[in-house]
Amino acid sequence: MNGTELELSNYWDDFQIRVNETIDCLARKEMPKLERLTVHLTESCNFRCEYCNMRFSKNAMGESLAKKIVDEYTKMGGRTIHFAGGEPTVVPYIEEIFAYAKSRGLTVSANTNAYKRVSTENIDKFKASFDTPYADEFNATVGIGAFEKVVENMKIYSKEMKEKMLSITAVLNRKTYKHMLELAKFVHENFEVYNLYYSNYKGNNPEFAFSDEEIEDMFVNHIPKVLEFFKQTGNTYSYKQLSLYKRGDFRNVDCRFEENKHIPCYIQLSEMTIDVDGNCYDCSHLYRDGVIPSETINVKDDTLENCFRRRKKRYSDVSNMVCISEKCLNGCNKNLIGFNRTVADRKYILGGGLK
Repeated sequence: MNGTELELSNYWDDFQIRVNETIDCLARKEMPKLERLTVHLTESCNFRCEYCNMRFSKNAMGESLAKKIVDEYTKMGGRTIHFAGGEPTVVPYIEEIFAYAKSRGLTVSANTNAYKRVSTENIDKFKASFDTPYADEFNATVGIGAFEKVVENMKIYSKEMKEKMLSITAVLNRKTYKHMLELAKFVHENFEVYNLYYSNYKGNNPEFAFSDEEIEDMFVNHIPKVLEFFKQTGNTYSYKQLSLYKRGDFRNVDCRFEENKHIPCYIQLSEMTIDVDGNCYDCSHLYRDGVIPSETINVKDDTLENCFRRRKKRYSDVSNMVCISEKCLNGCNKNLIGFNRTVADRKYILGGGLK
């Protein structure tokens, strides 16, 4: 991989490394290790973003369960733990769990809306949401007057996370896409971030879902200008991510990973997501799309390792698996190719189930 691809892999929590390791494990007919774990600590949030699809409640994971998960993940040789919500910074013990996970040797990652400032001492990767550079539009989107406070906190995080990874995710929808360039300029002028990542709106609300005409407008009149700005400012990483999008990535679908309800992509085998109640899901994308597993597996009732093996045991026939295309360095998407084709290129011989 070249330098930019290595940076992309790093942003996606060693995505390409995990892909290669998973290929090797499956070629030996071994179950890949759990190397990326997402833990949803709360369903509470201090914002009410108008396009958000998450379920909100006062439900939160207890600190003892969160520490149990950290301990057992460490024993499994885990690599990255990602804390999500809701908004994880509203959890009373959030700084304690960051420190606890870091003390166990894990790479600590978390989402934030940057409204509540927390210590970044034990955070390796902080992924902040920031959709628009216009204060009135920002405040209307999140439901409270938060713009000035978020900007102030992001400037502080920029300094504190300078030697680590602070990134921004901006959700593109029919209301925000025309301000893509203005947002890129605002971020460049005010923050120092690892990456400005434009995410596609993942929902079917007609207020935010793209029409085909709007998608065409974005690709013809807006994305090229942002790509040129990234090129001029030397932001090759953000340039690479944005340039990977295709028009079909923005079309409205109920589930963006329909195939993976039944056939896993192989990167799914090295990760798992745990909701606020302790229920285990295959990956964060299926969890986000509301795909409910056919079997309820809860980490309160068993060890994390046993839960992981039970979640993945049904993937016994590797010949039916699919993998991520080499073109897909922008995280997971529907651009999947046959697993056999990939391992055949490496002169592997497959057969039988996983050990």
